[in-house]
Amino acid sequence: MITTFDIKDIKNDTDTIQRLSDYDEYKDLYEGNFNKAFNSTVLKIRKRYPLDNTTAQSLININLFWALTDFFKGFLTNQGISVNVDDSKQKIWDEISQENNFISVLKEVYIDNSRFGNGVFKVALENGNVKIQSVCPDCWLPVFEKGDINNIAGHILVFPFEIMDNGVKKQFKKVEKHHKGYIENEIWTCVNDEIGRQLDADEMKQLFDIEETEDFSEIWKDFLVFPVKNTTESDSFFGDSDYKRCKSIVEEIMLTISQNSKIINRHANPKLSGSEQNLEYDPVTNERIFPDTDFIKVGTDGIKPEYITANLQADAIQKHIDLLMNFFYILTKTPPQAYGLNISGNMSGESLRKIFLAALAKIDDIKQVSFTSAIQGVVNCAMCFNSTPVKNVNVAWGEPIPSDYSELVTTENSRVTAGTQSKLTTIMTLDNVSEEDARAELERIEEEKSSSQKPEEQASLKDAIEQMKNENQQEQDSDLPEENSNVSETENL
Repeated sequence: MITTFDIKDIKNDTDTIQRLSDYDEYKDLYEGNFNKAFNSTVLKIRKRYPLDNTTAQSLININLFWALTDFFKGFLTNQGISVNVDDSKQKIWDEISQENNFISVLKEVYIDNSRFGNGVFKVALENGNVKIQSVCPDCWLPVFEKGDINNIAGHILVFPFEIMDNGVKKQFKKVEKHHKGYIENEIWTCVNDEIGRQLDADEMKQLFDIEETEDFSEIWKDFLVFPVKNTTESDSFFGDSDYKRCKSIVEEIMLTISQNSKIINRHANPKLSGSEQNLEYDPVTNERIFPDTDFIKVGTDGIKPEYITANLQADAIQKHIDLLMNFFYILTKTPPQAYGLNISGNMSGESLRKIFLAALAKIDDIKQVSFTSAIQGVVNCAMCFNSTPVKNVNVAWGEPIPSDYSELVTTENSRVTAGTQSKLTTIMTLDNVSEEDARAELERIEEEKSSSQKPEEQASLKDAIEQMKNENQQEQDSDLPEENSNVSETENL
């Protein structure tokens, strides 16, 4: 781990070198560069099956890694996310969010979090405007205080770039050293990815218009970098990639399918076997040749010619592929339905929740481990940079699996029928409206119900109402004499 802000120490830190090397591999897996990610495997296949001897691919690219990340990205964000701040400043945050396309930044960070195990938000102030960005973690180097993974001293961000100077391409690296309340900026020359000379402050200002130090301690006293991570163990600061545990399974799936593809391809044009008597004699060349006819005579030896076909053992192959896919589903916590497979026509919301139980649990872990707190930090920082600090930031995630409306209607109606809930509450729940709007809707329903009744039904209903009024009046009248008699008796006494 890195414990100083000296970037020359990076090449001596084996953990950082290994992490960045893993990131390159995970990037190849996500982008489908399997010739690089599975280099040794591809070489073995091509050695056994040279490309000039077969038209089948060496390794069929089945990019389940991209599909896995894309599924969880949509599962986390496609139902929307609501960030609520103080009521008086909600409109200000909404404008900042819209200007920075915050939901898009969130998706980018999650893609990094899935493929690398980590993602990074960054907040900046450019020309007086707040900027919320995603930073690829292969540029991010956390600095640990005295080697304690729970105590971060700061962050280093390294951005390589190139410029053309008099027709010559020159490479540089911009280094941002993030401390609490300020940033140190450095520019280093670079040759073949090796760090060279550091430019002084005047060169930085003259060539790139970059200040040596950015001090923002008066408005924000913490870091401007907000990392997120997948669930991890207590002895590791960095999260694990979603690809780490399923890489070998996906490779075996691709190998199995590729191998069978080669067999099918080889036997797509089967060869004919039989005795030499089945061939036709060419008197010119004195050779027996394959006849150019659909009918082949049976030879004098009585052996019929037949085509050689491959016994592919399709059932065994299918079982093997299904077994591998089941392992993939277990390790990635995704069901087949996540990829549009095995979906029946009418699946209720409750059925979907049971099927996606492991996936929902994983999404909840990601939210609880770091995403919710990181978003709160990003919003607080952005509002402070905008000179509109807030006291409260609440993150409301959308439901990954929306409620099944038909199930909700059935439940609400059954409660009304059982007498455990009023029609007013049911309307408020189903239509998501206020009590006033629900009461108005209920009155319209009653009016429509009464207007749809037949005249004789309305008359009988009117008579019933009048009868109830008369009975109530009689009860009141029967009570009055008793009270009067009691009063007269009291007066007599």
